Amino acid sequence: TELEEVSLSWLRQLIGLPSSFEGVIYDTASISSLHALAAARDVAVPDVATKGLAGRRDVPPLRVYTSEQSHSSIDKAVITLGLGRDALRKIPTDDQFRMRTAALRDAIERDRAEGALPVAVVATVGTTSTTSIDPVPDIAALCEREGLWLHVDAAYAGAAALVPETADVLRGCARADSLVVNPHKWLFTPFDLSAFYCRRMDI
Repeated sequence: TELEEVSLSWLRQLIGLPSSFEGVIYDTASISSLHALAAARDVAVPDVATKGLAGRRDVPPLRVYTSEQSHSSIDKAVITLGLGRDALRKIPTDDQFRMRTAALRDAIERDRAEGALPVAVVATVGTTSTTSIDPVPDIAALCEREGLWLHVDAAYAGAAALVPETADVLRGCARADSLVVNPHKWLFTPFDLSAFYCRRMDI
């Protein structure tokens, strides 16, 4: 356990995340993102761990937002968590395949007006199909204003932050609630290793 904490602290410093993030090792980014959204759900519905979601009239429909370019693991996570695929809002992208913050804002406002409860936003740093990077600083500011959990899926490109010339790939990510980066992609780790960082490990 101590070796895990120390080594993940080294990686955290190397990619420029602040000390407010704690880390834990999972096998895949799919599990890391699943746990991030589970934590976001627990924040939005504080007694969900005890009462669950099924059959409850005191809990409105929940909503999670992500880019239309995001990894399929986000779809699978909302299904696994019992939110249902209808809870996932796929936000349109711009001509560089980045999530459009204005469209995200509009979707959140529309869902609130219709009685739904926005829970979390998943931004991507390095999408699988195009390697696009969402505008995390703008998304983080919106999440802070709206009181939403921000999870950053940097599994693919987050490791590029180790290189001074590309350190800005994680710009704004220090404001996220959680982030995942996979050393088994670009850091030559010869076994499945997904580094999950979170500022709220007590949840």
